[in-house]
Amino acid sequence: MGVRIFRDGNWERIRSGIISRRDIMGLHPEHDRELIGYLIRHAPEASRISMMKYAAEKYGMAELPQPVVKIDDPEDTFYWEYAVLREQAEREDDRDALIAAALSDADRGIAAFAFCRLTGCSFQAGENDAYSYRTFSCKMLPDATAESITAFCRMMIEKGGPLKDEAEECLRDRENHAS
Repeated sequence: MGVRIFRDGNWERIRSGIISRRDIMGLHPEHDRELIGYLIRHAPEASRISMMKYAAEKYGMAELPQPVVKIDDPEDTFYWEYAVLREQAEREDDRDALIAAALSDADRGIAAFAFCRLTGCSFQAGENDAYSYRTFSCKMLPDATAESITAFCRMMIEKGGPLKDEAEECLRDRENHAS
């Protein structure tokens, strides 16, 4: 499989423009569509040419992918990144990688989607956020249990992680539903 953005700081590397053809190798043409397009479009010119050739052969992509745009807010220049994170969150099944991503302060989007994947909780971007229409939500890990969700939320709170408030709310919601 190609690059896994929830692991080893890959998303930070990609966002900084350090992208190579190796990143798109072995990705799924449908399930990784947003990521493939993002990687090709943001790669340095020399890599982009090689990546387009590979994408044409392996994925049937004949043209340079167009940026993903939010129809209701075309000025949202970060919407494509949000779309990639949303797509890739459901592709990540490594619990440890998700926990590390959720506890990291490096990128709120990565942390938010990792949190949602681990807990099944969803939430809006902050109310003072210009992009508050975004919802951080994705399918929960298939092997998640009530115990693993509670343990993770407690860990987030104890470590003062970036989504401490969301973890507290998740625990409250779980307790309310249990009563």
